Amino acid sequence: RAEIPTGIADFPGDTIYTTPPRSLVERAYNVTHWTKFDRGGHFAALEEPQLFLTDIRNFASTIK
Repeated sequence: RAEIPTGIADFPGDTIYTTPPRSLVERAYNVTHWTKFDRGGHFAALEEPQLFLTDIRNFASTIK
């Protein structure tokens, strides 16, 4: 199990990568931040840059 704090950004329009259930991810990773978005896709940083940036900042602020 990876104990490094892990953040997940789940964008619904990503047809290439489907996010597994949180319970499964938490078995292998120390999930400290999980965001399920209502828009955006595989290229979320280009499609929804403000949402993406805000989420990264929120996650980074939790790391000590």
